Amino acid sequence: MDDETPRMDVTVWATLDEQAAAPRGDLCVHWFRTAIDFFFSSEAEERETADSYAGVTESISGGRTTRVMDARENWPVLADALRAHPFYAKAGFYEASANVDEWVEEYGRIEGRHEGRGGTHTELSAALRAGERIGDPDFCARLFDFLAVALDGADPVFARVDHLNFHDKPDLEVALRRSRRKYLRESRTYLRGYSWVTGVPGELASRLGGAPRLTSTGAFHAVRELRCGGLLVQATETLAGYDDRAMHRVFTALAPVLAPGIPEEDPARENLRIVFEDASGA
Repeated sequence: MDDETPRMDVTVWATLDEQAAAPRGDLCVHWFRTAIDFFFSSEAEERETADSYAGVTESISGGRTTRVMDARENWPVLADALRAHPFYAKAGFYEASANVDEWVEEYGRIEGRHEGRGGTHTELSAALRAGERIGDPDFCARLFDFLAVALDGADPVFARVDHLNFHDKPDLEVALRRSRRKYLRESRTYLRGYSWVTGVPGELASRLGGAPRLTSTGAFHAVRELRCGGLLVQATETLAGYDDRAMHRVFTALAPVLAPGIPEEDPARENLRIVFEDASGA
């Protein structure tokens, strides 16, 4: 790969819990299928040659493992494995190479895995190469639309779209030193964080006054209701435009449902994209 070619730089995350509006296996299938259609289909990629693979591990102790080459061509096999709500699943996409011994880096991936004790939660994600497209309104609208379509059959406890952040734990949770078990348990009591796009579960959306109230704050470029509960809010028209002023507006609008406490820097996580104020005083 050319050193000038941007690597994966945009990540999309969503967390489901046991109150999901549909079986989580079905929602996992829908997430993978929607991501392929939006980002990794031949039409979306505009590539002449690209390869893919997928692997699904049934349980934490191993169990059956399903592996396929070409996740798109073998979609029925992959979908059946995902529908069982497996412990871990991944599909990766990479440039085709004539040299079978050559390592080719992924330019995109889709993942799903259990979180919490006994798989109380499901973490879904997608990562892709955007490069300069983070400043393109059409591409950014597509990111927002993807999340809306992928989660329309769910009431997710959280969702986010980030740039150059590949950590599965949101920045706010890191800065508040909240344990994973605690933030999963309280994810319908406190919003786990905020990003350029943020998913708000139904309970917290109601406490914020719903879509009309959040729209009236002027903090968001777009606010969309999900059919089965919850909201998606988009801070600025483009991901490139999500600067500190926009972030502060989002923080102020969502502060009533953010966990209290004074955020702190973490030496293990540089450049945390949060407002270093106690949400309870906002």
